[in-house]
Amino acid sequence: MAEVLPITTFLTQLDGGSPANWNTSNVVKPAFVEVNGTNEPFRIDLNVGDQVIGRAGSPALEETPIGNWKYGNRTYNIELTLYTNGNRQRLYDLMGEIRRICHAQRHTLSNFQRQQFVNFNEETGEQANIWMGTVQITLENNAILLDT
Repeated sequence: MAEVLPITTFLTQLDGGSPANWNTSNVVKPAFVEVNGTNEPFRIDLNVGDQVIGRAGSPALEETPIGNWKYGNRTYNIELTLYTNGNRQRLYDLMGEIRRICHAQRHTLSNFQRQQFVNFNEETGEQANIWMGTVQITLENNAILLDT
């Protein structure tokens, strides 16, 4: 049985899960891109639209045994980097829509018991007219059988 890929599952939910989750009346839907690694180079075109870059967080998976170690809790960490050339308000609107989806759909992912919005950090850099922020998300499975 193949392991579930948390970042792929989460980005699919944001991009067009069933039912469609992104409310375009709150903020125009950005492009969703999954990348490998933290230092991998990639190109984005903000003239086309806002971008949400998703990758596994660090650590990607945390497992904590409970009781007699037959059961445990698993937490999968996800990092989303938001880019916009609109303005700071647009960056916060993108973050707010992701947070809204996490709260409204917290129990809807079939392979995870709960999704949780953890935090948001606005990044300041040397680039003019580009706003960037990082969102941390966790997907959790608690009190599950650890034997495989």
